[in-house]
Amino acid sequence: MTKPGRGSLIERLVSGIFKSPLERERDFYRRYRELSGLIDESPDNMNVFVLRGELSLERGDYERATNDFERALELAQDLDEAKGWLVMEQVMRDRALYGLKLARRA
Repeated sequence: MTKPGRGSLIERLVSGIFKSPLERERDFYRRYRELSGLIDESPDNMNVFVLRGELSLERGDYERATNDFERALELAQDLDEAKGWLVMEQVMRDRALYGLKLARRA
């Protein structure tokens, strides 16, 4: 049984996959604004720069993606010098390196 106004699970999945161009555009800008807000709140969080860079890369905005990946790698360097590495930071650093490679190739 579904909740009123929510639709069945299949309907929600299909609508999520087959979004209209306008819905995809709104979703992109909503996600971009949210990530930018998180960066404003915590400008030393390399994870958010990587996520925003990946979003820009997905969009084809290679210059913004490159800037975000480079900033994430600068922050990763700071962690390396402070010996503050955790598994998540290592993974995000690798994602930044890979994303930067893709953005520069495009």
